[in-house]
Amino acid sequence: MTISSSLKRPAGSTWEESKADNPQFSRSPGLMLFPRDGDCVLYDPKEDNFKRNVGDDFSGCRFLANSGNWLLVLDSRSDLYIEDVFSGKKMPLPSLESVKSADCIVKRVGDREFIRDESGAIYEDLIADVVRGLLWVSESGKEYVVVWLFDLPGHSYMSFCKNGDTHYTDIPLFFDDRAFHKFDGLSDMVLRGHRLYVSTSRRFVRIFDLSGPQGFFKDITGHQTPFPMLSRHDFAYDSSIAVTTSGEVLLVESDQRYSTWFRLYKRDPDVEDPNNACHTVTEVDSLGGEALLLDLGFTVPANKALGIESDSIYFTRHFRPCQCSSRQLDICVYNLATKSLHRYHNLLDTMDLVDARWFLPRN
Repeated sequence: MTISSSLKRPAGSTWEESKADNPQFSRSPGLMLFPRDGDCVLYDPKEDNFKRNVGDDFSGCRFLANSGNWLLVLDSRSDLYIEDVFSGKKMPLPSLESVKSADCIVKRVGDREFIRDESGAIYEDLIADVVRGLLWVSESGKEYVVVWLFDLPGHSYMSFCKNGDTHYTDIPLFFDDRAFHKFDGLSDMVLRGHRLYVSTSRRFVRIFDLSGPQGFFKDITGHQTPFPMLSRHDFAYDSSIAVTTSGEVLLVESDQRYSTWFRLYKRDPDVEDPNNACHTVTEVDSLGGEALLLDLGFTVPANKALGIESDSIYFTRHFRPCQCSSRQLDICVYNLATKSLHRYHNLLDTMDLVDARWFLPRN
């Protein structure tokens, strides 16, 4: 195998071909690297080894999300599929226009253009470049959930499907009832198993259970008091949400200008009236023996043997925002305890990357 000129191996590292029967990749946090030439390269920081993916050429593709070894891909024809980056196994998904809804029709008008008709209201300029997605795949690889939307201001729905589904089901993002307007819109979302966590435009957190039969979902936010995640610096910095292993929702703030720090917040239990409070969260300086994979939006238990450092934030962009252009690629690990940042200059300086994502390899 030849190495293309756009993909340079950092000094001191080794190349190996990824094989389904012997991936030879540790279970420590790894990186999926996407060079501009359409390749996919797997990097194991613990072993300092690189492996090429055995799957397809990804030229013209967009990488929307990842879960374990699996990657959610939107190809050059605007078709969605998921692929195991070690084995190359691919599972096709329903087409983007396969949305079953009582008041909506999605039509394809080209390889990368779509029109959405919502009860006579026509939304045009829906192109593949604004599709955003989430992915969860079970340890066995037999179950999955895919969530996607056209990520434009005022978008009214997001859609999801699970293994076995023949179409997508819409989840509304806006309400006709004024009493529920605080739940309108979308600022961020995290998928963990069959639970979808959504931060609304006003930073209220909604939780959906997607585990039901095809065409059904359940908003399970109602069993608790609706709560916005508002810091004293809200809207001054990049902010997103993350979910801990216990299901607690955290607010994550980062510095969009200098890219040198993060702040974490949890719900402030002393706030009695969150609907009228200016700030509703309290800052925390520890993840309680866990590490945050910001690309995925959730925490995992720290494990020294696997190189998962406690109170660390693994990220490739400080923020993967809605409704605006992506932040600059910046492959790092940030330590909350020491306020220090380890940046992977060897990858950023020597590889012509268009994207990268942290992942946790599975057997």
